[in-house]
Amino acid sequence: METYASAHSASAHAGARTHPTPLLGVRDVGVRFGGIIALENVSFDLHEGVLLGLIGPNGAGKTTLFNCLSRLYTPHQGDIQFQGRTILERPAHRIAELGIGRTFQNLALFRTMTVLENILVGGHRRSRSDFLSDALRLPWVRREEEALEKAAWEIIHYLRLGNFAERRLFELPLGVQKRVELARALAVRPKLLLLDEPAGGLNHHEVVDLGALIRRIRDERGVTVLLVEHHMQLVMSTCDRVVALDFGRKIAEGTPAEVQANEDVIRAYLGTTMQ
Repeated sequence: METYASAHSASAHAGARTHPTPLLGVRDVGVRFGGIIALENVSFDLHEGVLLGLIGPNGAGKTTLFNCLSRLYTPHQGDIQFQGRTILERPAHRIAELGIGRTFQNLALFRTMTVLENILVGGHRRSRSDFLSDALRLPWVRREEEALEKAAWEIIHYLRLGNFAERRLFELPLGVQKRVELARALAVRPKLLLLDEPAGGLNHHEVVDLGALIRRIRDERGVTVLLVEHHMQLVMSTCDRVVALDFGRKIAEGTPAEVQANEDVIRAYLGTTMQ
């Protein structure tokens, strides 16, 4: 079966040559908290099919930028565009309907609910039902619920969560919980997937598996990925391009090899090369 990556390899990696309008455009974004500058004039493009890593030391502004992309924060300057249109006029609860899904550094799951129920929550973000329709159990609502459950089971099998589907979250190890949060983000049917520190707390074997899984999701499901991560091995071995932040400013952008060799990036990471 031809994968998304093989069918679109030229466009996914050639970027601007074939996609003049990026999927995501970050334009001179600035964020301040009182007198503290969290982001200053940050700009970059993310084209369809590309896996982009966002790196930087603690306090560099990575999570602040993620929170702007998901509309938890509003920049004091600049713009964020998705498919050529600003997202800054949309409230946070209407971002998922654009096709933007995200995970969180600190798991944002319902611990007493089952794996299946957590994934269904993600699917319901794109539901058309309302309180009255649900209360009346209208036929179209039942059909929509059946479709959402079918889609949830497809994701469960795709991420090999079948053995855990009916188990509650607090009963499961961290590595499985991370996959559940990824599954919930995929239930939104995203065009853009924002992954916030997905390798946190995982062992070496789990990190290697995670990198392969992220690339497989991009290739097989046609999802563009923006990955915020401290684990440099994961970023450099997984991503097509990398943007580096330090003290709220972009200090480098390019291929993993280019960013890894950048003097400003090396200096930001305590003057050492990244292995």
